[in-house]
Amino acid sequence: MPVHADIDIRHHRATVGGLGHHYVTAGAGPALVLLHGFPQTSREWHPLIQRLAGHFRVIAPDLRGIGGFPGPASGYDKFTLADDIKGIVEQAGADGPVLICGHDMGAYVGFAYALRHRDNAAALVTVDAPLPGTRLGDSLAANPRTWHIPFHANVDVAHLLIAGREKEYIDYFVSSRIYDRAAVTPDDIDAYAAAYRAPGALRAGLEMYRALSQDSADNKAALAEARLAIPFTAVASGVTAVRPALEEMVGEVAEKGQVEIVDRAGHWIPEERPDRLAEIITDVAARAGHHTGTGTGEAR
Repeated sequence: MPVHADIDIRHHRATVGGLGHHYVTAGAGPALVLLHGFPQTSREWHPLIQRLAGHFRVIAPDLRGIGGFPGPASGYDKFTLADDIKGIVEQAGADGPVLICGHDMGAYVGFAYALRHRDNAAALVTVDAPLPGTRLGDSLAANPRTWHIPFHANVDVAHLLIAGREKEYIDYFVSSRIYDRAAVTPDDIDAYAAAYRAPGALRAGLEMYRALSQDSADNKAALAEARLAIPFTAVASGVTAVRPALEEMVGEVAEKGQVEIVDRAGHWIPEERPDRLAEIITDVAARAGHHTGTGTGEAR
């Protein structure tokens, strides 16, 4: 997919429920919302923005408490974060239902958005994120390979051990889950470390893990009413994915779901395999009738 390195990425501020939020926009066309994971920011989406801003109006927020605006002590369950995103999308002027793609923690928020705001979601793509409330997602806290989930959920201890060592921890965390180490650069690590050194940002990220048990309960209650009716694609790393488990998860949450396993990529698929992820997103948009344009117009 063509890369447009000169895409104009614009920075904005939104106020939702009295809280400040940072988000970026680029391109023109139907709305595509990109939601980052931990320990990253909207910066992780720059490779995708360079590939997709010619087809979509991209809106990439920083999650609550992480974009330079300190977050509150509570409100990190994913339904509340989904409400944040809906407010940002509205203030960004997006018309109609949006296509959502979330990675890692952002996938949990995107899934909550699709459940909570069903009329405002055209399709959903989750990237390397077994979902809370599913058998696979709820098993992660007991899996030694995903040690970071219970560690981060123990917020006070995790904060004690990471604070002041943000760069070292983020560099280790990224390296331990990557296939192509060059895909996340030293400049990226420096930028993420600076973001999580900001007042309240590290605790905000950790609180999102503490809320996972609440997220599981919220998702199960929403799914008991109805599974997702929109197109849903679960993208996963070829290094760690187990297709039967992912297909079971997709069946639990969606009527029209599918699995895409991306080879030669670890957890950081948006940076490691941006061309392949861009193809998957445009394919999902076509399935949803969320038609793409061809221009490279600027966002508002």
